[in-house]
Amino acid sequence: MKVLLVNPPYTEFVYKNRKNAAALDAPLSIAYIAAVLEKNKIKVDVLDANAYNLSVNQTAERIAKNKAKIVGITSSTTIMPVTYRLAKKIKRERKDIIIVVGGPHVTFMPAQTFKDCPEIDVIVRGEGEITMLELVKNNGDPERISGVSYKKGGEIISNPDRKHIENLDSIPFPARHLLPMHLYRSGSPISAGEGGLNYASVITTRGCPNKCTYCSSSHFWGTKLRFRSPENVVDEIEHLVKKYGVKEIFFKDDTFTFSQTRTEKICDLIIKRDLKIKWACYARVNTITARLIKKMKDAGCFALDFGIESGNQKVLDRAKKNITLKQAESALKIAKLAGIMTYASFMIGLPGDTMETAKQTIDFAIKLNPDVAQFFITTPFPGTELYEEAIKKEWIAEIENWGELDISKGVFRNDKLTNKQIHVLVSNAYKRFYLRPFFIFQSLKRVLKNPKLIKRYFAGALAVLDLM
Repeated sequence: MKVLLVNPPYTEFVYKNRKNAAALDAPLSIAYIAAVLEKNKIKVDVLDANAYNLSVNQTAERIAKNKAKIVGITSSTTIMPVTYRLAKKIKRERKDIIIVVGGPHVTFMPAQTFKDCPEIDVIVRGEGEITMLELVKNNGDPERISGVSYKKGGEIISNPDRKHIENLDSIPFPARHLLPMHLYRSGSPISAGEGGLNYASVITTRGCPNKCTYCSSSHFWGTKLRFRSPENVVDEIEHLVKKYGVKEIFFKDDTFTFSQTRTEKICDLIIKRDLKIKWACYARVNTITARLIKKMKDAGCFALDFGIESGNQKVLDRAKKNITLKQAESALKIAKLAGIMTYASFMIGLPGDTMETAKQTIDFAIKLNPDVAQFFITTPFPGTELYEEAIKKEWIAEIENWGELDISKGVFRNDKLTNKQIHVLVSNAYKRFYLRPFFIFQSLKRVLKNPKLIKRYFAGALAVLDLM
């Protein structure tokens, strides 16, 4: 039985005027599933409609022409409207196709998903590799498959959850040979100036022991942090360098630096194998030390992406972020002294946020002075503690279009701030941070030192202007 795995076309829908600045990453979730299917001698194709910038109609046409019996689509809350439209069009073209959808949103809201889009046949909850393999081997029949939800006789059935994969080294590397590797790029301006075949993203862990109220990661992947071995990680890096000529990597783990010992081991292996790459990663401010940063810098780290979220400690504590403002100041100072680019993200409208605390967040961002700052509208996604609180307190109205849950144009409010006030605060945050003469001077100096960054910085500047 042939399988087609699809990444739906969402860039135009989500980013619009900012799409040239947004990262365009390979859909590793379906690339991992494809690799497992291939390992088990199952014919599989991958269509990254987002990378090819296809319309929903064009995507549906390509799917209909494919000989696949099962079509698997990866999705998330914000792009569910696109996924629904795609599923409906696929069924109009070919009623014999079994449509399977996976991702965080459907994992937490299977019944609502089937109600919203009856054309979807099966939902894969949580990790998809083994679930999808068993589903395909069973010819698309979900009845005895763990980790799926499906419809039977007008009833929605959710089979027991599937246990997480403990040994991540047992999963083959993503099937990147099925993807248009030349089309992927890092986000602007967190870039070493590379692009196309020179860029790739990598995931080295699953799970998160933190319980931030606004994040669903620990609920989706589990609270136990599972690590790929340093050797396995660097084997993949070496594969990317030798097969695809990759020069720049972004580690997409929630917190790449969670274990200092493991991070240092990965760095040591990169250096030992003489892999000439530049890389960036997500990091928590309470995991950063001067020793670790030096090792990372020596191994090619050029940028760190920190989630700071708020400049008010009480708001941070209520969000269960488990960091302090002092740790944030220390981490950025250490990174800057090492010459590493810093990126910091903040949220406006968290529970407990007021006009005063939101302004404190903007002031704190300016005080930290990262190379790049991003300000998001607090958004309660399904599967999070924040979503449950928002529904209970009516901070969001009944949702008819999941695309409204968007971190740049969301409909959220809290007890102290209206949605309009949150939007104004976000706009002011961008103006205050980016229109400072000092920041503009710093950016010009950086670009002049590395002309390869000009195009990426220009795209970033246009995106920021769109958010003001």
